[in-house]
Amino acid sequence: MGDSDISTIFGQRLRDLREEYGLVQQDVGSWFNMRKSTVSQWESGRLPHPTIIAELARRFRVSADYLLGLSNLRAPATAQRSNADDLPPEALDRIEEFKELMRLKYTKK
Repeated sequence: MGDSDISTIFGQRLRDLREEYGLVQQDVGSWFNMRKSTVSQWESGRLPHPTIIAELARRFRVSADYLLGLSNLRAPATAQRSNADDLPPEALDRIEEFKELMRLKYTKK
């Protein structure tokens, strides 16, 4: 995946999340004391500073990897793990086995 792919995916996912939350570009810009035109640039493929990406991920409750198109899992890894805290070790082992099976099945060859 090239840099232009990442910036395109980032822009689309940012727009989708913003709309899902019922926000306009000005709302997101105000989080960083920036104009809506800056948010428009992000949504058009210009990547913001990494600290802004991290803050966007936190506010939208997704992982930075999701925002950048490096993962299709929206929830941050810490949130995913906390949901499994009450499972016995055998169940966690089965989940890991299933994840590996899915990786093998869906990995492009």
